[in-house]
Amino acid sequence: MGYLMTFLLLHRTTSAICGIVLSLLALVAPASALTLTEGPKVLIQEGKATITWTTDVVCGSKVNYGTKPDFLDQRASGFLAQQHSVTIENLQPSLTYHFAIASAREKLGSGSFSLGSGTATATSTTTPRAAPTTATSNSSALPAKAASLPKAPPTRDTWGYLGSLQDHYDRHGHDFQAKSPDDYAAQAWHFLQRAKRDTLPMKLDRDGTLRVWDGKTGTFAAYNRDGTAKTFFKPGSPSYWQRQPGRSITPNEFNNR
Repeated sequence: MGYLMTFLLLHRTTSAICGIVLSLLALVAPASALTLTEGPKVLIQEGKATITWTTDVVCGSKVNYGTKPDFLDQRASGFLAQQHSVTIENLQPSLTYHFAIASAREKLGSGSFSLGSGTATATSTTTPRAAPTTATSNSSALPAKAASLPKAPPTRDTWGYLGSLQDHYDRHGHDFQAKSPDDYAAQAWHFLQRAKRDTLPMKLDRDGTLRVWDGKTGTFAAYNRDGTAKTFFKPGSPSYWQRQPGRSITPNEFNNR
């Protein structure tokens, strides 16, 4: 009985110490670095509105909206990005819509717009600041101005089927002076971000495959429905893009299909 009491006492003391340590770690843990650096801005078109904003790090793209400022019961979302763009469709021209932009966990800004008047107002809940310049290893696939693109997420989040990555890297990594399969996958992700930013030619196939082309560098890439990469290379044929299936689309059509 004495041994049992001693064991229970030691267990209770250890648990209490662990609880104190965890509480202290929570107090000193750094705050989230997520900051709104630009926007939100609203582009009004016939029957729809495109909301754009920029954050200092890559995060989710979410818009909650509705016709009452305190009841945003509808939602639209986009891809993981630093330069966010979400289009809301099927809107009524006679109504004023209120919205709030957010990452997956944090509200970043709010505003309102009306299609009928062609006007929009937007406010941010944080003070926008200049985004830091992030260097990239993507020297051959991206021009110098692409240095402002954010750091790529982990490879498991950017490459569709990890089992095929090594083979694609072995065959095409030299096209971009990639140093490793992870570097090759990061360059493929950066290529899609630049394609959306610079509105490079895009085609969307019936199965949801997105194909992207940069005629200046001769770079081609294909992506799954969720934006993860399927392949990335330089075909070396000027007519390769013309032979690709799919209908031509804009980046917004892919984000909000």
